[in-house]
Amino acid sequence: MMRKSINIILAASLLMSCSASNDAPDTLADGSHAVKLDMTVGVSAGVVGSRELDTWDGAQQVNDMRIYVFRCPEDKKGTSDEAYTYCTPIGEAANKGYYSVDAFKNTKPYYSAEHQNMPEQHSYTFEPYLKNGYYYQFLAIGRDDKYATKKVLTEPKFTENVTKLEDARIALTEEEKNSAKLGILNTTELFSGILQDENTREEAPVLVTEETKYFHRTLTASRNVAGLMIYVENIPAQVESNAAGDVSTVTFTPTSLSVVATGITTETLIRQKQAPADAELLTYQTLGTIDLTPSNGWTVDATENIFKRAEDSQKGWKANSYMISNFMMPTPEEKMQKSKNSAENETTFYLHYTDGMHHRYDNIRLSAATGDKFKFPIEANHLYCLGAKSKTVNQPYDLKEYYEPVMTDVKIEIEPAFEKKHVFETE
Repeated sequence: MMRKSINIILAASLLMSCSASNDAPDTLADGSHAVKLDMTVGVSAGVVGSRELDTWDGAQQVNDMRIYVFRCPEDKKGTSDEAYTYCTPIGEAANKGYYSVDAFKNTKPYYSAEHQNMPEQHSYTFEPYLKNGYYYQFLAIGRDDKYATKKVLTEPKFTENVTKLEDARIALTEEEKNSAKLGILNTTELFSGILQDENTREEAPVLVTEETKYFHRTLTASRNVAGLMIYVENIPAQVESNAAGDVSTVTFTPTSLSVVATGITTETLIRQKQAPADAELLTYQTLGTIDLTPSNGWTVDATENIFKRAEDSQKGWKANSYMISNFMMPTPEEKMQKSKNSAENETTFYLHYTDGMHHRYDNIRLSAATGDKFKFPIEANHLYCLGAKSKTVNQPYDLKEYYEPVMTDVKIEIEPAFEKKHVFETE
């Protein structure tokens, strides 16, 4: 399987005779030296980015690639005091606090398959001042919201010599969190990574000394968020209510179908790609909704007892099918809540049918060989999906066929997308 990630191959020479600019000194008063870094920056990253997923084919839409610098004193390396702290750039990059790879300016997805299966690559050269006696680590952060009118992610706030690499985080904006509490949570793409050995994939920081002449590293940045794709067909036009506390069962025609996460965090640690211990938690959060009313093109087939809708040739959706998708911050398993159905068992996701008065909650279970199939973590760089959609596969999940108390596993073969794919089924 091809590894889907952002790869930055770093070759750097410590040149005592070169300076950060034509009129800048080679060496600063604190002993920092101008270092020329020549990079080949490449992106080959999972499914389509930006505001929604619409296929699992390898693509990316990075348009804001940044490189932040962190360092650790040589004498602290390998001790209990080892810590890489943020280092503010000197020169033009100081105002932003990072170096920009401006060649990434995608306004639409870049599909590797449309470019002889080659990832998007750009050469990039910059000359930071690096100080002798320090190990340096470079943090890449790739975003897709440079041209967005509304940004849902905060700007990282790093303090020089204070912010540790392991503590660096990005969160949803307060505006987005408040909006999510009233409706649907929207999260965008995010990639991150640090210097790693090309063969072992172990962290490989660079030690700068007076003798340093050349070094070569690979900077691999993978997704810091998880993906969610719900591609369904033959949505039942009549369902039975099963909400906890219902006195009796009522058969009703739903006007909407939503996918809900019982627990989801609002920020992520950039290096570890996991939720901080103090991250704010949103519970019973809607991640996407299908409007089942005529205004969205639906009609009810009383004979087949399903919702019918014309094929969407532009999006590649089959007749009677619909897709909702989103990205999600990583969330540990212990943050998940009980389902709102009568069973009230703990679960990560469920489908919610409602007509505004009555409710049905179908827990979504994972097609896993072992472990809890209902309660599981949301992990960065993983894809959670119900149904399949790629350039070679178009198979929505049939909700009528599997509208039973116990669901059969859905096994599908698709092109690799995220680093790991999870296949869903409903209960």
